[in-house]
Amino acid sequence: MLELEQPTVVTDATLARVIEEAGSSLSVTRAAERLVREGWLLPLRTRRSWEFVPASRAGRFGSGDRLIELRALLAHRGDAPVAVAFNSAVWALGYSTHQPTTEVVAHRRGWRPPESLGDLRSVTYDWRLPTWDHDGLPTWTAATVVVAAADRPDVHGDWSNADEWLPETMRVATPEAVCAEAEGRPTAALVRLGYLAEWSGCHDIAARIEGMLPERLPVTYFGSRRRRGRWVKRWRLYDSMLALR
Repeated sequence: MLELEQPTVVTDATLARVIEEAGSSLSVTRAAERLVREGWLLPLRTRRSWEFVPASRAGRFGSGDRLIELRALLAHRGDAPVAVAFNSAVWALGYSTHQPTTEVVAHRRGWRPPESLGDLRSVTYDWRLPTWDHDGLPTWTAATVVVAAADRPDVHGDWSNADEWLPETMRVATPEAVCAEAEGRPTAALVRLGYLAEWSGCHDIAARIEGMLPERLPVTYFGSRRRRGRWVKRWRLYDSMLALR
């Protein structure tokens, strides 16, 4: 039955249903032990969860899915306030050819990631726009990505390849969506966002963000203050991140 359904993650609830449908008297624990022993299931760090191994793999090989533990968590707690985020979302959106070395997820403030997600980088960030479903996982939209990248450039990573992913991601995000996500963010985040929009050639977004800024702007830094940067008068910003690109 599991071979017909081909689930990525099997939970104890899945096994209970399969056992009942098969008319078996096995307990979930015994069934799981037997399936693990026979190579149909691989244990996960998430309790009461296993990765299903279809016969097509011809061995006890995992899928290599680096977000498998997130899938397992959501299989048990579908309302967990967590999403694929930052440069992992860019990769999922298909706007980068550079997969993150470590996958990045974001979670709402006040929620504590379980130990099962220890192989992922989990960052506290309160996004505003709804996520979208990508391959069964809640994933940030392009608008959330560009706002969060401007707000937390220290987290986003992959700035060395910004000319690949940033203009495309910025173009996909509508001005309305970007402004909705940016509303109420710190001035420095908005300044960087406006600058990134201009740098990406999205002058409509840049103009909308400029209209959200106070009349007198403080000096903002994009990148390390210790590195030589380029002064951008319009935004009163020192750019040492993209200046040499």
